[in-house]
Amino acid sequence: LQRECAVQKVCLEAAEAGLLASAHDCSDGGLAVALAECCFSSLNRSGIGAEIIAPETPLPPASELFSETPSRIIVSFPAASQAAVQELAARANCPITIIGRVGGNRLHIKLGEAEAVSVEVEELETVWRGALAKKLEAKVMAA
Repeated sequence: LQRECAVQKVCLEAAEAGLLASAHDCSDGGLAVALAECCFSSLNRSGIGAEIIAPETPLPPASELFSETPSRIIVSFPAASQAAVQELAARANCPITIIGRVGGNRLHIKLGEAEAVSVEVEELETVWRGALAKKLEAKVMAA
C-alpha cells in the first residue's frame, strides 16, 4: 500500500509539473499489453513504436510480460525531463526503472537479451481494435 501511494504521488506530481508525455498502468494485461496500448494512435496522434529492454527477473517470460502486478505505471517523458522525474521518485522513495525509448513503427520488447516481441504497431492496433467485434461475430455464428 505504501508503494502504491508513492507511485501515484510521483505520477501525479510529474504530470502536474508537465514532465510526462504519457502514463499507463499495468493492471489490465501486464507490461506487454500496457506497452502496446501506449503505442497505439490516439487523439490525432499516429501510432508510435518503442524499444524496450525489461529488467531481468526470475519470472518465466509469460509472467514477466503479462503479470498484472500492482503499483506499476509506464510513463514516457522527454529526455530533458528524466532528471526531474527521477528526483521526484527519489524524494518519494518510489522505485523507477528506465526500460527503453519511444520511436519508430515497431514495438520491440526484450527480456534481458532475448527478443520477446517485435511487431509493427499498426498490426498490433488492428488486432486490438477488432478483437471484440471478432469475438462477438464468432458467438453470433455459433448461435
